[in-house]
Amino acid sequence: MEDPIARKILVGLVAVVAVGAAVAVVLHSELADPDIAYVQIDNDAVHSIEPHGGMCYSYQLEGVTPAGQTTPITLDTERILRDAAYLRLKTRPLVGVVSWEEVQWDEIPEAAQGKLPAPETVS
Repeated sequence: MEDPIARKILVGLVAVVAVGAAVAVVLHSELADPDIAYVQIDNDAVHSIEPHGGMCYSYQLEGVTPAGQTTPITLDTERILRDAAYLRLKTRPLVGVVSWEEVQWDEIPEAAQGKLPAPETVS
């Protein structure tokens, strides 16, 4: 016959390990440096959303890491952004975009430039 006390101890230990792992994941995602991605704004990729936290618009964009890897990005904003602008985004796992700033083409790493549309030159 199985010892009920040993079973309770085992269940308790498994629960403690599971909670500890969950806390470690959350702390790591909040305390680690944010990931960086670059995007070019495409106002054809924006749609209105139900307002939340002051955000009324959502962009579905293809982001590029500084190393040139592509990643899907959802960027919620309070206004329509300047079409064709380049942005540097800071992202966190489970949260998404936590901040963004407009950058110039020459501020984007070369590996990321290779995956983004080049700026149009005016002649």
